Amino acid sequence: MVIKPEIKQIEDLAGKVRESDKRAFNKLFNLLWEQLFVFAQSIIMDESKAKDIVQEIWIDYWNRRHNIENKHIRAYLYQAVRYKIYNHLRDSKYNNVQLAVINELPINSKIEEHYNLEDTLFLVNDSIKNLPLRCKEIFTLSRLEGIPNSEIAERLGISKRTVENQISIALKAVNKNLKKTFKLVLFFI
Repeated sequence: MVIKPEIKQIEDLAGKVRESDKRAFNKLFNLLWEQLFVFAQSIIMDESKAKDIVQEIWIDYWNRRHNIENKHIRAYLYQAVRYKIYNHLRDSKYNNVQLAVINELPINSKIEEHYNLEDTLFLVNDSIKNLPLRCKEIFTLSRLEGIPNSEIAERLGISKRTVENQISIALKAVNKNLKKTFKLVLFFI
């Protein structure tokens, strides 16, 4: 699995922001502000209000930086924009068409799905990287290269049961890492 360097850069910046690094915050802001603004403006159809909402999201992010998981910062920010727009439209008594549009937006819009997939792939790769060498090798052969367990066992000179056990260990490690991360993200959204 190949992960774009931009995701790693964003994660690294978010980690530095969590440590109150203002320069990292400014870099992250410059990387993501326009994307968030375009997303907000496409829903709210008011350039000035979209800018205000995105600005509020960034201020809130800075204020809560110590409590926000840095591995999914892009998805977190998109969700925050979505909810802020919804609240604005609800509170402003905008017309029913605009409220219907925001209500119909799925929790994971196409943009968010794209980044959530990249973030998830990064987490899976990170989990695999931390596996013991033999376990990593077996998992990679099985899940990434699609080689059957019996062939892996024969190739490595081990029993098929050992292959199955190692895959089970790897899957548990990956699932544990994903569950831990997603619980944190959902808690803060």
